[in-house]
Amino acid sequence: MSEDKHIHIISLDVPYPADYGGAIDIFHRIAALHQLGFKIHLHCFEYGRGEQPHLNQFVEEVHYYPRKKSMRYLLSKLPFIVVSRQSNELFQRILQDNYPILFEGIHTTLLLSNPRLKERIKLVRMHNIEHDYYAALAEKSKGWKRLFYKREAEKLTHYETVLTNAEHLLAIQANDKKHFETFHGSVHLLPACLPEISVNTLLPTKAYCLFHGNLSVEENSAAAFWLLKNVIAENEFEIPFVFAGKNPSDQLKDSCKEKGVQLFENPSEDQMNQLIQEARVHLLYTDQATGIKLKLVNSLNSSGHVLVNPLMVEGTDVADLCTVYDSPTDCLCSIQEAMKHPLDRGHVENRLSRLSVLFNTLENCKLIDRLV
Repeated sequence: MSEDKHIHIISLDVPYPADYGGAIDIFHRIAALHQLGFKIHLHCFEYGRGEQPHLNQFVEEVHYYPRKKSMRYLLSKLPFIVVSRQSNELFQRILQDNYPILFEGIHTTLLLSNPRLKERIKLVRMHNIEHDYYAALAEKSKGWKRLFYKREAEKLTHYETVLTNAEHLLAIQANDKKHFETFHGSVHLLPACLPEISVNTLLPTKAYCLFHGNLSVEENSAAAFWLLKNVIAENEFEIPFVFAGKNPSDQLKDSCKEKGVQLFENPSEDQMNQLIQEARVHLLYTDQATGIKLKLVNSLNSSGHVLVNPLMVEGTDVADLCTVYDSPTDCLCSIQEAMKHPLDRGHVENRLSRLSVLFNTLENCKLIDRLV
């Protein structure tokens, strides 16, 4: 490369505000690459988050393209998450130079196999094994949503071979890396990119058990209902439970009220951070072991106990930092015990020290510098 290090980044969404998993990962990677001296040409598919001037301080230029959610794309042989992110304007801009291209998610790879980009260095950041993710969504959905997710999973399974056109794949966790290595010769582990982890932000904990996440996402909504039905409904210890997140459904709001769960609907970033920092116990559950859940890392980046089911930590390096429960009864007993015994500062500092090494975003993003 020349002394000036340029890179195109094609983002599946506008990555700011960094208020959900994918946006957090992309935004902090952009910030790290900027700090490493890259001149970033950012391309964002926009579908509701709007243009974000805050991004301008990290990039040379940023362009926004509407995501085209036409119903006719449902008939395409290509996955809807891919075909709905297309732009000839983007393609023409990419062709104006010979800079490396970082595709954020398989969602953005419509141009990956284009012969006019054959000689370019192309990297794809994989946030998930997407066909597994959509297959899991199909299992917990009904009606037309179930059909859509099932068909999308099938399309993504066939489409995944497009990744062989990339020079390098960047997997987010070890199990994903193993999967991509079955058909690609250059797969690298790039852990989730996060804000700096520091003990200086720690707050004393308060006696409540927190479940948080984007509650409009079906995986998180399903987890919330599972906890309400299987754990909280059996709460004979009168443990205070708090749920917090974006856009909960009316059904979830009613269920929280019925079960005596305090619900923080659409908390501000500051309010959410305070809830996370002050929770005595973090309660996490998932029924699909895909990618790494950034809410898991955010929970560990606090002074609270972190309780997880086995799938939440499968393929990660942080299982030993959590309390793993195997059943609803085991979960409730673990919560009760954790409520009685707040973690001491030495334990928390040791945990954060581990995290700061695993998720040192600036150090980890030097991988991209070496690859391009």
